[in-house]
Amino acid sequence: MTSLFESKAEKPVLWSYLLFWYLTSITQLLLAVMGYVSFEGFKDTTITAGLWLIPLLLFPRYAKPISGMLATLIWLFALPGVGYFLIYRQELTHSLMFIIFESNKSESAEYFQNYVSWSVLAGFIIFTAIPIFIWTKIKPLTISRRYAYAASLTLFLIIFLSPMYKALVKQDLHAAQKSIDRHLSVAPPWQLVLGYRDYRKELAEVERNLLNFKKIPPLQHLTETQKKLPTTVVIVIGESTTRVHMGLYGYPRDTNPQLGSIKDELTVFSNVFSSRPNTIESLEQVLTFADQEHPDWYKTKPSVIAMLKQAGYQSYWISNQQTLTARNTMLTTFAKQANVQIFLNNARSQNAYSFDEKVLEPYLRQLNQPDEKKLIVVHLLGTHMKYSHRYPESFAHFKDASHLIQGLSPEKIQTINEYDNAIRYNDHIVYKLIDRLKKTNQNSLLVYFSDHGEDVYDSKSHDFKGRNEGRPTYPMYAVPFIVWHSSHWPLADKLKDPDILNRQYDNADFIYTISDLLGLRYDGYLDDESLVSKSFIEDSIVVGDPYGKAMHLLEGTQDFEMKQKSGMHY
Repeated sequence: MTSLFESKAEKPVLWSYLLFWYLTSITQLLLAVMGYVSFEGFKDTTITAGLWLIPLLLFPRYAKPISGMLATLIWLFALPGVGYFLIYRQELTHSLMFIIFESNKSESAEYFQNYVSWSVLAGFIIFTAIPIFIWTKIKPLTISRRYAYAASLTLFLIIFLSPMYKALVKQDLHAAQKSIDRHLSVAPPWQLVLGYRDYRKELAEVERNLLNFKKIPPLQHLTETQKKLPTTVVIVIGESTTRVHMGLYGYPRDTNPQLGSIKDELTVFSNVFSSRPNTIESLEQVLTFADQEHPDWYKTKPSVIAMLKQAGYQSYWISNQQTLTARNTMLTTFAKQANVQIFLNNARSQNAYSFDEKVLEPYLRQLNQPDEKKLIVVHLLGTHMKYSHRYPESFAHFKDASHLIQGLSPEKIQTINEYDNAIRYNDHIVYKLIDRLKKTNQNSLLVYFSDHGEDVYDSKSHDFKGRNEGRPTYPMYAVPFIVWHSSHWPLADKLKDPDILNRQYDNADFIYTISDLLGLRYDGYLDDESLVSKSFIEDSIVVGDPYGKAMHLLEGTQDFEMKQKSGMHY
Protein backbone atom coordinates (compact mmCIF):
# COMPACT_ATOMS: atom_id res chain seq x y z
CA MET A 1 0.00 0.00 0.00
CA THR A 2 1.47 3.30 -1.09
CA SER A 3 1.67 5.96 1.60
CA LEU A 4 0.93 9.57 0.76
CA PHE A 5 4.28 10.50 2.26
CA GLU A 6 7.56 8.72 2.02
CA SER A 7 8.37 7.09 5.36
CA LYS A 8 11.19 9.51 6.14
CA ALA A 9 8.80 12.43 5.81
CA GLU A 10 6.07 11.08 8.04
CA LYS A 11 7.57 12.02 11.41
CA PRO A 12 8.59 15.58 10.41
CA VAL A 13 5.10 16.12 8.97
CA LEU A 14 3.48 14.83 12.15
CA TRP A 15 5.72 17.00 14.33
CA SER A 16 4.92 19.99 12.10
CA TYR A 17 1.18 19.34 12.35
CA LEU A 18 1.47 18.90 16.12
CA LEU A 19 3.23 22.28 16.34
CA PHE A 20 0.45 24.10 14.48
CA TRP A 21 -2.30 22.09 16.16
CA TYR A 22 -0.98 22.99 19.61
CA LEU A 23 -0.70 26.72 18.90
CA THR A 24 -4.17 26.97 17.36
CA SER A 25 -6.15 24.37 19.30
CA ILE A 26 -4.94 23.99 22.87
CA THR A 27 -7.14 26.72 24.39
CA GLN A 28 -10.19 25.40 22.50
CA LEU A 29 -9.48 21.91 23.82
CA LEU A 30 -9.12 23.11 27.42
CA LEU A 31 -12.25 25.27 27.22
CA ALA A 32 -14.25 22.34 25.81
CA VAL A 33 -12.93 19.82 28.36
CA MET A 34 -13.76 22.25 31.18
CA GLY A 35 -17.28 22.57 29.78
CA TYR A 36 -17.13 26.29 28.99
CA VAL A 37 -17.68 25.84 25.23
CA SER A 38 -18.72 23.00 22.94
CA PHE A 39 -16.20 20.84 21.08
CA GLU A 40 -17.28 22.45 17.79
CA GLY A 41 -14.53 25.07 17.94
CA PHE A 42 -11.93 22.43 18.81
CA LYS A 43 -13.02 20.38 15.80
CA ASP A 44 -12.61 23.44 13.56
CA THR A 45 -9.14 24.30 14.86
CA THR A 46 -8.00 20.68 14.56
CA ILE A 47 -8.95 20.71 10.89
CA THR A 48 -7.70 24.20 10.03
CA ALA A 49 -4.31 23.53 11.69
CA GLY A 50 -3.53 21.52 8.56
CA LEU A 51 -3.56 24.73 6.52
CA TRP A 52 -0.11 25.61 7.84
CA LEU A 53 1.35 22.38 6.46
CA ILE A 54 0.84 23.50 2.87
CA PRO A 55 3.88 25.86 2.71
CA LEU A 56 6.04 23.13 4.25
CA LEU A 57 4.85 20.59 1.69
CA LEU A 58 5.50 22.96 -1.20
CA PHE A 59 8.99 23.86 0.10
CA PRO A 60 10.02 20.69 1.94
CA ARG A 61 13.74 21.52 2.19
CA TYR A 62 12.91 24.63 4.22
CA ALA A 63 10.35 23.01 6.51
CA LYS A 64 12.20 23.94 9.70
CA PRO A 65 12.70 27.70 9.07
CA ILE A 66 9.26 28.07 7.49
CA SER A 67 7.57 26.27 10.38
CA GLY A 68 9.53 28.44 12.81
CA MET A 69 8.41 31.67 11.16
CA LEU A 70 4.79 30.55 10.87
CA ALA A 71 4.76 29.28 14.46
CA THR A 72 6.14 32.59 15.72
CA LEU A 73 3.41 34.46 13.84
CA ILE A 74 0.68 32.21 15.20
CA TRP A 75 2.17 32.38 18.71
CA LEU A 76 2.04 36.19 18.69
CA PHE A 77 -1.60 36.20 17.58
CA ALA A 78 -2.46 33.43 20.06
CA LEU A 79 -1.13 35.24 23.13
CA PRO A 80 -4.22 37.48 23.71
CA GLY A 81 -6.51 34.44 23.55
CA VAL A 82 -4.28 32.45 25.89
CA GLY A 83 -4.18 35.33 28.35
CA TYR A 84 -7.95 35.71 28.24
CA PHE A 85 -8.34 31.98 28.86
CA LEU A 86 -5.91 32.03 31.79
CA ILE A 87 -7.74 34.93 33.44
CA TYR A 88 -11.41 34.40 32.56
CA ARG A 89 -11.66 30.81 31.35
CA GLN A 90 -13.42 32.19 28.30
CA GLU A 91 -12.82 32.32 24.57
CA LEU A 92 -11.47 35.46 22.94
CA THR A 93 -14.08 37.01 20.63
CA HIS A 94 -14.58 40.24 18.76
CA SER A 95 -16.96 41.29 21.54
CA LEU A 96 -13.90 41.54 23.77
CA MET A 97 -12.31 43.88 21.22
CA PHE A 98 -15.30 46.16 21.69
CA ILE A 99 -14.54 46.25 25.42
CA ILE A 100 -10.81 46.82 24.87
CA PHE A 101 -11.15 49.60 22.34
CA GLU A 102 -13.96 51.26 24.29
CA SER A 103 -11.89 51.32 27.48
CA ASN A 104 -9.73 54.28 28.42
CA LYS A 105 -6.06 54.06 29.45
CA SER A 106 -6.77 54.11 33.19
CA GLU A 107 -9.25 51.22 32.83
CA SER A 108 -6.66 49.23 30.86
CA ALA A 109 -4.00 49.92 33.50
CA GLU A 110 -6.41 48.81 36.24
CA TYR A 111 -7.09 45.64 34.26
CA PHE A 112 -3.41 44.70 34.11
CA GLN A 113 -2.86 45.52 37.78
CA ASN A 114 -5.78 43.34 38.84
CA TYR A 115 -5.29 40.32 36.61
CA VAL A 116 -1.69 39.94 35.49
CA SER A 117 -0.19 37.63 38.12
CA TRP A 118 2.68 35.17 38.48
CA SER A 119 0.31 32.30 37.68
CA VAL A 120 -0.71 33.98 34.43
CA LEU A 121 2.95 34.57 33.54
CA ALA A 122 3.68 30.92 34.31
CA GLY A 123 0.87 29.95 31.95
CA PHE A 124 2.42 32.05 29.18
CA ILE A 125 5.82 30.42 29.77
CA ILE A 126 4.37 26.91 29.57
CA PHE A 127 2.37 27.81 26.48
CA THR A 128 5.58 29.07 24.83
CA ALA A 129 7.94 26.29 25.95
CA ILE A 130 5.93 23.40 24.53
CA PRO A 131 5.93 24.56 20.86
CA ILE A 132 9.65 25.39 21.11
CA PHE A 133 10.27 21.79 22.14
CA ILE A 134 8.08 20.49 19.31
CA TRP A 135 9.88 22.70 16.79
CA THR A 136 13.25 21.14 17.69
CA LYS A 137 11.88 17.83 16.37
CA ILE A 138 11.08 19.21 12.92
CA LYS A 139 13.47 18.39 10.09
CA PRO A 140 13.42 19.00 6.32
CA LEU A 141 10.78 16.89 4.59
CA THR A 142 11.71 14.18 2.14
CA ILE A 143 8.75 14.09 -0.19
CA SER A 144 8.31 13.99 -3.94
CA ARG A 145 6.83 17.00 -5.68
CA ARG A 146 3.89 14.92 -6.91
CA TYR A 147 2.96 13.81 -3.40
CA ALA A 148 3.50 17.33 -2.05
CA TYR A 149 1.04 18.79 -4.56
CA ALA A 150 -1.48 16.01 -3.93
CA ALA A 151 -1.28 16.47 -0.16
CA SER A 152 -1.55 20.27 -0.44
CA LEU A 153 -4.60 20.02 -2.69
CA THR A 154 -6.22 17.50 -0.35
CA LEU A 155 -5.68 19.75 2.66
CA PHE A 156 -7.04 22.76 0.76
CA LEU A 157 -10.19 20.88 -0.24
CA ILE A 158 -10.78 19.58 3.29
CA ILE A 159 -10.24 22.96 4.95
CA PHE A 160 -12.02 25.24 2.48
CA LEU A 161 -14.38 23.35 0.18
CA SER A 162 -15.80 20.94 2.76
CA PRO A 163 -17.45 23.62 4.97
CA MET A 164 -18.52 25.55 1.85
CA TYR A 165 -20.10 22.59 0.06
CA LYS A 166 -23.76 23.14 0.97
CA ALA A 167 -23.55 26.87 0.27
CA LEU A 168 -21.85 26.30 -3.09
CA VAL A 169 -24.49 23.77 -4.11
CA LYS A 170 -27.07 26.49 -3.48
CA GLN A 171 -24.82 28.97 -5.35
CA ASP A 172 -24.83 31.24 -2.31
CA LEU A 173 -21.35 32.79 -2.26
CA HIS A 174 -22.14 34.99 0.75
CA ALA A 175 -23.13 31.95 2.81
CA ALA A 176 -19.99 30.17 1.60
CA GLN A 177 -17.80 33.02 2.81
CA LYS A 178 -19.61 33.10 6.18
CA SER A 179 -19.07 29.36 6.54
CA ILE A 180 -15.32 29.71 5.97
CA ASP A 181 -15.13 32.66 8.36
CA ARG A 182 -16.98 30.71 11.04
CA HIS A 183 -14.56 27.78 10.81
CA LEU A 184 -11.42 29.93 10.71
CA SER A 185 -12.40 32.53 13.30
CA VAL A 186 -11.83 30.29 16.33
CA ALA A 187 -8.13 29.80 15.57
CA PRO A 188 -5.25 32.29 15.67
CA PRO A 189 -4.27 34.34 13.74
CA TRP A 190 -7.74 34.50 12.14
CA GLN A 191 -9.29 34.85 15.58
CA LEU A 192 -7.84 38.36 15.83
CA VAL A 193 -7.83 39.25 12.12
CA LEU A 194 -11.44 38.28 11.42
CA GLY A 195 -12.49 39.35 14.90
CA TYR A 196 -11.14 42.85 14.34
CA ARG A 197 -12.82 43.01 10.93
CA ASP A 198 -16.18 41.98 12.44
CA TYR A 199 -15.68 44.40 15.32
CA ARG A 200 -15.12 47.30 12.91
CA LYS A 201 -18.08 46.28 10.75
CA GLU A 202 -20.52 45.93 13.63
CA LEU A 203 -19.22 49.00 15.43
CA ALA A 204 -19.84 50.99 12.24
CA GLU A 205 -23.45 49.78 12.27
CA VAL A 206 -23.83 50.76 15.93
CA GLU A 207 -22.40 54.20 15.16
CA ARG A 208 -24.81 54.60 12.22
CA ASN A 209 -27.71 53.64 14.48
CA LEU A 210 -26.54 56.08 17.16
CA LEU A 211 -26.21 58.84 14.60
CA ASN A 212 -29.78 58.17 13.47
CA PHE A 213 -30.98 58.10 17.09
CA LYS A 214 -29.34 61.47 17.72
CA LYS A 215 -31.47 62.91 14.91
CA ILE A 216 -34.67 61.86 16.70
CA PRO A 217 -36.28 64.97 18.24
CA PRO A 218 -36.81 64.94 22.02
CA LEU A 219 -40.23 64.57 23.57
CA GLN A 220 -42.21 67.78 23.52
CA HIS A 221 -43.38 69.40 26.76
CA LEU A 222 -41.84 66.74 29.01
CA THR A 223 -42.82 67.44 32.62
CA GLU A 224 -42.73 65.64 35.98
CA THR A 225 -45.99 65.59 37.90
CA GLN A 226 -44.32 64.76 41.21
CA LYS A 227 -42.05 66.73 43.48
CA LYS A 228 -38.46 66.35 42.30
CA LEU A 229 -36.75 64.00 44.75
CA PRO A 230 -33.49 62.03 44.58
CA THR A 231 -34.55 58.95 42.65
CA THR A 232 -33.07 55.60 41.60
CA VAL A 233 -34.88 53.62 38.91
CA VAL A 234 -33.78 50.08 38.06
CA ILE A 235 -35.07 48.18 35.03
CA VAL A 236 -34.10 44.51 35.08
CA ILE A 237 -34.53 42.73 31.75
CA GLY A 238 -34.63 38.95 31.94
CA GLU A 239 -34.04 36.53 29.09
CA SER A 240 -36.18 33.61 27.87
CA THR A 241 -38.04 33.37 31.19
CA THR A 242 -41.66 32.28 31.10
CA ARG A 243 -43.81 32.84 34.17
CA VAL A 244 -45.34 29.41 33.46
CA HIS A 245 -42.31 27.94 35.30
CA MET A 246 -42.27 30.40 38.19
CA GLY A 247 -43.49 29.38 41.64
CA LEU A 248 -44.45 33.00 42.23
CA TYR A 249 -47.13 32.50 39.56
CA GLY A 250 -48.42 29.14 40.81
CA TYR A 251 -45.98 26.68 39.23
CA PRO A 252 -45.98 23.61 41.52
CA ARG A 253 -42.20 23.57 41.89
CA ASP A 254 -40.53 26.02 44.26
CA THR A 255 -38.56 27.94 41.65
CA ASN A 256 -38.92 31.28 43.47
CA PRO A 257 -37.94 30.68 47.11
CA GLN A 258 -36.23 34.04 47.57
CA LEU A 259 -38.67 36.29 45.74
CA GLY A 260 -41.43 34.31 47.43
CA SER A 261 -39.97 35.25 50.81
CA ILE A 262 -40.57 38.95 50.04
CA LYS A 263 -43.80 38.52 48.10
CA ASP A 264 -45.58 41.04 50.33
CA GLU A 265 -43.13 43.70 49.14
CA LEU A 266 -43.71 42.96 45.46
CA THR A 267 -46.42 43.88 43.00
CA VAL A 268 -46.71 40.79 40.80
CA PHE A 269 -48.61 41.26 37.54
CA SER A 270 -49.98 37.96 36.30
CA ASN A 271 -51.14 38.68 32.75
CA VAL A 272 -48.31 40.46 30.91
CA PHE A 273 -47.05 39.28 27.51
CA SER A 274 -44.27 40.05 25.10
CA SER A 275 -45.38 40.64 21.51
CA ARG A 276 -42.31 39.06 19.89
CA PRO A 277 -40.49 35.86 20.94
CA ASN A 278 -36.96 37.08 20.20
CA THR A 279 -34.78 39.47 22.19
CA ILE A 280 -33.97 42.11 19.59
CA GLU A 281 -37.45 42.35 18.07
CA SER A 282 -39.06 42.35 21.52
CA LEU A 283 -36.84 45.07 23.00
CA GLU A 284 -37.19 47.25 19.91
CA GLN A 285 -40.79 47.57 21.11
CA VAL A 286 -40.45 47.30 24.90
CA LEU A 287 -37.78 50.00 25.17
CA THR A 288 -39.41 52.42 22.72
CA PHE A 289 -42.77 53.65 21.45
CA ALA A 290 -42.83 50.94 18.75
CA ASP A 291 -45.48 48.22 18.86
CA GLN A 292 -47.02 45.61 16.59
CA GLU A 293 -48.94 48.25 14.64
CA HIS A 294 -45.95 50.57 14.34
CA PRO A 295 -42.85 48.32 14.46
CA ASP A 296 -40.52 50.99 13.00
CA TRP A 297 -41.26 53.70 15.54
CA TYR A 298 -38.08 52.78 17.42
CA LYS A 299 -36.27 54.48 14.51
CA THR A 300 -38.16 57.77 14.79
CA LYS A 301 -39.20 58.19 18.44
CA PRO A 302 -37.12 58.33 21.64
CA SER A 303 -36.31 55.24 23.67
CA VAL A 304 -36.86 54.83 27.42
CA ILE A 305 -33.18 55.64 27.95
CA ALA A 306 -33.39 58.81 25.86
CA MET A 307 -36.62 59.85 27.61
CA LEU A 308 -35.16 59.49 31.10
CA LYS A 309 -31.94 61.23 30.10
CA GLN A 310 -34.10 64.10 28.86
CA ALA A 311 -35.81 64.07 32.27
CA GLY A 312 -32.43 64.49 33.98
CA TYR A 313 -31.50 60.91 34.85
CA GLN A 314 -27.88 59.75 34.71
CA SER A 315 -28.12 56.39 32.96
CA TYR A 316 -26.18 53.13 33.33
CA TRP A 317 -26.46 49.93 31.30
CA ILE A 318 -25.06 46.71 32.82
CA SER A 319 -25.25 43.69 30.53
CA ASN A 320 -24.44 40.00 30.77
CA GLN A 321 -25.62 39.51 27.19
CA GLN A 322 -23.23 39.10 24.27
CA THR A 323 -21.73 42.49 23.54
CA LEU A 324 -21.36 42.89 19.81
CA THR A 325 -22.57 40.43 17.20
CA ALA A 326 -24.18 40.81 13.80
CA ARG A 327 -27.47 39.84 15.44
CA ASN A 328 -27.52 42.30 18.33
CA THR A 329 -26.04 45.57 17.07
CA MET A 330 -29.37 47.29 17.74
CA LEU A 331 -29.29 46.06 21.34
CA THR A 332 -25.76 47.45 21.71
CA THR A 333 -27.06 50.70 20.23
CA PHE A 334 -29.70 50.96 22.95
CA ALA A 335 -27.00 50.31 25.55
CA LYS A 336 -24.73 52.96 24.03
CA GLN A 337 -27.46 55.55 24.58
CA ALA A 338 -26.77 55.26 28.31
CA ASN A 339 -24.15 57.53 29.86
CA VAL A 340 -22.18 54.50 31.10
CA GLN A 341 -22.12 50.97 29.68
CA ILE A 342 -20.69 47.92 31.41
CA PHE A 343 -20.50 44.78 29.26
CA LEU A 344 -19.67 41.56 31.08
CA ASN A 345 -20.17 38.77 28.53
CA ASN A 346 -17.65 38.42 25.71
CA ALA A 347 -18.44 34.83 24.77
CA ARG A 348 -18.62 33.83 21.11
CA SER A 349 -21.93 32.05 21.70
CA GLN A 350 -24.91 32.98 23.85
CA ASN A 351 -24.91 29.31 24.89
CA ALA A 352 -21.59 29.66 26.75
CA TYR A 353 -21.25 29.90 30.53
CA SER A 354 -21.66 33.42 31.90
CA PHE A 355 -23.44 33.48 35.26
CA ASP A 356 -25.61 36.51 36.02
CA GLU A 357 -23.95 37.04 39.41
CA LYS A 358 -21.42 39.01 37.36
CA VAL A 359 -23.80 41.96 37.36
CA LEU A 360 -23.98 42.34 41.15
CA GLU A 361 -20.65 44.05 41.81
CA PRO A 362 -20.95 46.72 39.08
CA TYR A 363 -24.62 47.16 40.00
CA LEU A 364 -23.72 47.99 43.60
CA ARG A 365 -21.02 50.34 42.35
CA GLN A 366 -23.54 52.27 40.26
CA LEU A 367 -26.07 52.32 43.11
CA ASN A 368 -23.49 54.17 45.18
CA GLN A 369 -22.97 56.88 42.57
CA PRO A 370 -23.98 60.29 43.98
CA ASP A 371 -26.37 61.21 41.13
CA GLU A 372 -29.58 62.98 42.12
CA LYS A 373 -31.52 60.86 39.65
CA LYS A 374 -30.22 57.69 38.07
CA LEU A 375 -31.49 54.95 35.81
CA ILE A 376 -29.79 51.54 35.93
CA VAL A 377 -30.70 48.98 33.26
CA VAL A 378 -29.54 45.45 34.11
CA HIS A 379 -29.76 43.02 31.19
CA LEU A 380 -29.48 39.43 32.39
CA LEU A 381 -28.66 36.27 30.47
CA GLY A 382 -31.50 34.79 32.50
CA THR A 383 -32.67 31.36 31.39
CA HIS A 384 -31.37 31.39 27.83
CA MET A 385 -30.41 28.07 26.26
CA LYS A 386 -28.30 26.10 27.07
CA TYR A 387 -30.19 25.96 30.37
CA SER A 388 -27.53 23.94 32.22
CA HIS A 389 -25.05 26.75 31.50
CA ARG A 390 -27.18 29.35 33.25
CA TYR A 391 -26.55 28.36 36.87
CA PRO A 392 -23.67 27.12 39.05
CA GLU A 393 -23.69 23.56 40.35
CA SER A 394 -24.89 24.73 43.77
CA PHE A 395 -28.25 25.63 42.16
CA ALA A 396 -28.82 22.17 40.62
CA HIS A 397 -31.87 21.72 42.87
CA PHE A 398 -34.30 19.77 40.66
CA LYS A 399 -33.05 16.31 39.73
CA ASP A 400 -36.13 14.08 39.42
CA ALA A 401 -39.61 14.13 37.91
CA SER A 402 -41.41 15.53 40.95
CA HIS A 403 -44.39 17.77 40.09
CA LEU A 404 -43.97 17.08 36.36
CA ILE A 405 -46.60 15.52 34.11
CA GLN A 406 -46.51 11.78 33.57
CA GLY A 407 -45.04 10.18 30.47
CA LEU A 408 -42.13 12.51 29.76
CA SER A 409 -38.94 10.94 28.45
CA PRO A 410 -35.79 11.06 30.63
CA GLU A 411 -34.28 13.59 28.21
CA LYS A 412 -37.28 15.92 28.55
CA ILE A 413 -37.27 15.56 32.34
CA GLN A 414 -33.60 16.50 32.42
CA THR A 415 -34.21 19.54 30.20
CA ILE A 416 -37.12 20.75 32.34
CA ASN A 417 -35.04 20.26 35.48
CA GLU A 418 -32.23 22.33 33.97
CA TYR A 419 -34.67 25.09 32.98
CA ASP A 420 -36.26 25.11 36.44
CA ASN A 421 -32.82 25.27 38.05
CA ALA A 422 -32.05 28.25 35.80
CA ILE A 423 -35.32 29.87 36.94
CA ARG A 424 -34.34 29.26 40.57
CA TYR A 425 -30.92 30.87 40.01
CA ASN A 426 -32.59 33.78 38.22
CA ASP A 427 -34.83 34.15 41.29
CA HIS A 428 -31.67 34.46 43.41
CA ILE A 429 -30.20 37.16 41.14
CA VAL A 430 -33.36 39.28 40.97
CA TYR A 431 -33.74 38.98 44.74
CA LYS A 432 -30.15 40.17 45.22
CA LEU A 433 -30.76 43.15 42.93
CA ILE A 434 -33.81 44.13 44.99
CA ASP A 435 -32.04 43.52 48.30
CA ARG A 436 -29.04 45.69 47.40
CA LEU A 437 -31.33 48.45 46.19
CA LYS A 438 -33.36 48.22 49.40
CA LYS A 439 -30.24 48.57 51.56
CA THR A 440 -29.34 51.90 49.95
CA ASN A 441 -32.41 53.47 51.63
CA GLN A 442 -32.91 55.52 48.49
CA ASN A 443 -36.17 56.69 46.98
CA SER A 444 -36.22 53.83 44.50
CA LEU A 445 -38.20 51.70 42.08
CA LEU A 446 -37.29 48.39 40.43
CA VAL A 447 -39.18 46.78 37.56
CA TYR A 448 -38.34 43.24 36.41
CA PHE A 449 -39.67 41.57 33.28
CA SER A 450 -38.37 39.13 30.70
CA ASP A 451 -37.86 40.01 27.04
CA HIS A 452 -39.93 36.97 26.06
CA GLY A 453 -40.85 33.55 27.38
CA GLU A 454 -39.91 30.00 26.45
CA ASP A 455 -41.81 26.80 25.77
CA VAL A 456 -40.10 23.93 27.60
CA TYR A 457 -42.36 21.02 26.65
CA ASP A 458 -45.30 22.97 28.09
CA SER A 459 -47.68 23.08 25.11
CA LYS A 460 -50.31 20.43 24.44
CA SER A 461 -48.16 17.83 22.69
CA HIS A 462 -45.20 18.38 25.06
CA ASP A 463 -42.80 17.91 22.16
CA PHE A 464 -41.36 21.40 21.65
CA LYS A 465 -38.55 23.29 23.35
CA GLY A 466 -37.71 26.92 22.56
CA ARG A 467 -39.55 29.56 20.56
CA ASN A 468 -41.07 29.70 17.09
CA GLU A 469 -42.90 32.83 15.93
CA GLY A 470 -44.49 30.81 13.13
CA ARG A 471 -46.03 28.39 15.66
CA PRO A 472 -46.64 30.53 18.76
CA THR A 473 -47.62 29.06 22.10
CA TYR A 474 -48.68 30.71 25.35
CA PRO A 475 -45.43 30.05 27.31
CA MET A 476 -43.33 31.71 24.58
CA TYR A 477 -45.01 35.05 25.31
CA ALA A 478 -46.14 34.81 28.96
CA VAL A 479 -43.54 36.81 30.89
CA PRO A 480 -43.10 37.82 34.53
CA PHE A 481 -43.67 41.48 35.36
CA ILE A 482 -42.75 42.42 38.93
CA VAL A 483 -42.42 45.81 40.63
CA TRP A 484 -40.65 46.63 43.89
CA HIS A 485 -40.51 50.13 45.36
CA SER A 486 -39.15 51.78 48.48
CA SER A 487 -41.58 52.64 51.26
CA HIS A 488 -41.54 56.32 50.38
CA TRP A 489 -42.03 56.02 46.63
CA PRO A 490 -44.29 59.00 45.81
CA LEU A 491 -46.51 57.17 43.32
CA ALA A 492 -46.86 53.93 45.31
CA ASP A 493 -50.64 54.37 45.50
CA LYS A 494 -50.85 53.46 41.82
CA LEU A 495 -49.79 49.92 42.75
CA LYS A 496 -52.19 49.36 45.66
CA ASP A 497 -55.33 48.49 43.71
CA PRO A 498 -55.48 44.64 43.52
CA ASP A 499 -57.64 44.86 40.40
CA ILE A 500 -54.65 45.96 38.32
CA LEU A 501 -52.71 42.72 38.91
CA ASN A 502 -54.60 40.58 36.40
CA ARG A 503 -54.83 43.14 33.61
CA GLN A 504 -53.97 41.69 30.21
CA TYR A 505 -51.06 43.76 28.95
CA ASP A 506 -48.76 43.86 25.95
CA ASN A 507 -45.32 44.84 27.25
CA ALA A 508 -44.66 46.68 24.00
CA ASP A 509 -46.41 49.54 25.84
CA PHE A 510 -43.93 49.47 28.72
CA ILE A 511 -42.74 53.02 28.02
CA TYR A 512 -46.15 54.36 29.08
CA THR A 513 -46.15 52.34 32.30
CA ILE A 514 -42.68 53.46 33.36
CA SER A 515 -43.63 57.05 32.46
CA ASP A 516 -46.68 56.78 34.70
CA LEU A 517 -44.74 55.24 37.59
CA LEU A 518 -42.22 58.09 37.39
CA GLY A 519 -44.82 60.82 36.95
CA LEU A 520 -43.66 61.84 33.46
CA ARG A 521 -46.00 63.49 30.97
CA TYR A 522 -45.34 64.66 27.41
CA ASP A 523 -47.02 65.14 24.07
CA GLY A 524 -48.09 61.72 22.85
CA TYR A 525 -48.36 60.13 26.30
CA LEU A 526 -51.25 57.64 26.34
CA ASP A 527 -52.69 57.13 29.80
CA ASP A 528 -54.83 54.19 28.70
CA GLU A 529 -51.65 52.27 27.74
CA SER A 530 -50.21 52.42 31.27
CA LEU A 531 -50.66 49.19 33.19
CA VAL A 532 -51.10 51.10 36.46
CA SER A 533 -53.44 53.84 35.22
CA LYS A 534 -57.10 54.15 36.18
CA SER A 535 -57.78 54.85 32.51
CA PHE A 536 -56.13 51.61 31.34
CA ILE A 537 -57.75 49.72 28.47
CA GLU A 538 -56.77 46.05 28.30
CA ASP A 539 -54.78 44.89 25.30
CA SER A 540 -55.42 42.12 22.85
CA ILE A 541 -52.18 40.15 22.58
CA VAL A 542 -51.45 40.15 18.86
CA VAL A 543 -48.38 38.11 17.92
CA GLY A 544 -46.50 37.34 14.72
CA ASP A 545 -44.15 39.18 12.41
CA PRO A 546 -45.61 42.70 11.92
CA TYR A 547 -43.69 43.08 8.66
CA GLY A 548 -45.17 39.87 7.31
CA LYS A 549 -48.69 41.04 8.28
CA ALA A 550 -49.62 37.49 9.28
CA MET A 551 -50.50 38.35 12.86
CA HIS A 552 -53.14 36.84 15.08
CA LEU A 553 -54.46 36.70 18.61
CA LEU A 554 -52.30 34.62 20.95
CA GLU A 555 -54.13 31.44 21.91
CA GLY A 556 -55.07 31.46 25.58
CA THR A 557 -55.59 35.23 25.75
CA GLN A 558 -58.70 37.37 25.44
CA ASP A 559 -59.61 39.58 22.50
CA PHE A 560 -60.53 42.95 24.01
CA GLU A 561 -60.83 44.79 20.73
CA MET A 562 -63.39 42.58 19.00
CA LYS A 563 -62.53 44.00 15.62
CA GLN A 564 -60.05 43.46 12.86
CA LYS A 565 -57.17 45.91 12.77
CA SER A 566 -55.94 47.19 9.46
CA GLY A 567 -53.41 44.77 8.01
CA MET A 568 -53.79 42.26 10.86
CA HIS A 569 -55.56 38.95 10.38
CA TYR A 570 -56.88 37.19 13.44
